[in-house]
Amino acid sequence: MKRRNFLKITMPLALVGRSTATPATEPDITFGVIADPQYADAEPKWGRFYRNSLAKLSAAVTDLNTRPLEFVVTLGDLIDRDFASFAAVMPIYANLKAPHFPVCGNHDFEVADADKGKVLGVMGLEKAYYSVTRQSWRFLFVDGTDTGVWRYAAGDVRAAAAKAMLEKAREAKLPNAQEYNAGIGKVQMEWIAAEMEAAKAAAQSVIVFCHYPVIPAGDPHNLWNSVELVALIAKHPHAVAYMNGHNHKGNYGKSGGCHYVNFKGMVETEKETAYSMVKCFPDRIEIDGYGLEPDRELGNT
Repeated sequence: MKRRNFLKITMPLALVGRSTATPATEPDITFGVIADPQYADAEPKWGRFYRNSLAKLSAAVTDLNTRPLEFVVTLGDLIDRDFASFAAVMPIYANLKAPHFPVCGNHDFEVADADKGKVLGVMGLEKAYYSVTRQSWRFLFVDGTDTGVWRYAAGDVRAAAAKAMLEKAREAKLPNAQEYNAGIGKVQMEWIAAEMEAAKAAAQSVIVFCHYPVIPAGDPHNLWNSVELVALIAKHPHAVAYMNGHNHKGNYGKSGGCHYVNFKGMVETEKETAYSMVKCFPDRIEIDGYGLEPDRELGNT
């Protein structure tokens, strides 16, 4: 059922080299957003109804298939645990008419060590982070699980490095120094910077997708190196939005010229769903939320 509340955020979008004198009536791009289906064949716990996500996800796909979408992004946590859970979830995504572009979430790697290397493949990914361009927009699909202590099998040198990073954050008494969080490594951070520069050169506006939130500062759900990522984004006024999941309650914030939208988790309630359709205009972004997800308008309209 459609939620009726509407949040209008009147902060202008800095769209590269594009006039916004006359509000556009047709979007450049429309895409769907799903956050945290987190399916498992398990009893409800902590207000999460794991089994119910299959029906919610199937209904969302059916509805999104009626929309003119360029793609659908899932903001991580397609499953809650166990590699076998993917066998129930991925056939539903296969019914999507639009391409599906997921990002990795921490629960996607809550599988046996022997299966960790299979996760990207079963999610349909060749790489854990990648970019997609559509018209005058560039979309960055970022891997927030890059340095998770649970991401790699025991004995992997990357697992040891992740533990060291977590211990450093704990020594600094950071509120997000939690084992269920993670960070973005140096190589990927350099890739993000290069993509931002390429987008600027091509006069493209950028939207970043990641599982983890990065603001507000001090949120215990945040990416370990959220401050570094926000500072990088702030250098690029053509980066107009950052969209994430992980915190199932959802949130919204802004920093510089970028809107930060935390979408609500689909798994979080027994019957209500949560997913969205996002329309990108030259002068604004409109988020049409369904179920628990509110509508939002991001821009100066």
